[in-house]
Amino acid sequence: MIKNVQVELNIYGQQGSSVHVTQLLGVTPDEQYEIGDLKGDGPRVFDVSIWNLFSNRHVDAIRAEHGQDPWGRVQWILLLLPHNSATLFTKLRLEGYLITLAVSLITDHEETTFTVPAQVLQQVAAAGLDLELTPRSTKHTQLSYHDVW
Repeated sequence: MIKNVQVELNIYGQQGSSVHVTQLLGVTPDEQYEIGDLKGDGPRVFDVSIWNLFSNRHVDAIRAEHGQDPWGRVQWILLLLPHNSATLFTKLRLEGYLITLAVSLITDHEETTFTVPAQVLQQVAAAGLDLELTPRSTKHTQLSYHDVW
């Protein structure tokens, strides 16, 4: 049984900027960094631009729209994207950006297979994204999560 689903839309570029991504998609990220921004307090800097959107920062809004459906987190992110997102993601890829829709499936036991609803797969494909699934078991990894679906 899936206890939690954490979804991240990550866009990285060794050229360009996260501001460009925000302007193109019309979506404000939860986290963004530009090439040359300082990493923490140290002297290191980012060598890529980073644009990230995290479902776990919007749990209340997602539950208000999708209830307890664990796949609601994927759908919530997809609904934020413009209708022509597939075209926009193609443009970003041609500009050298890497784009990942990462889904972590958290369970209380070791599970190696999951069923992803066909509707979710169709929506992900229509948005021009690939779905990266990562199962994680709390029995084999030190994970903590604040909410249970």
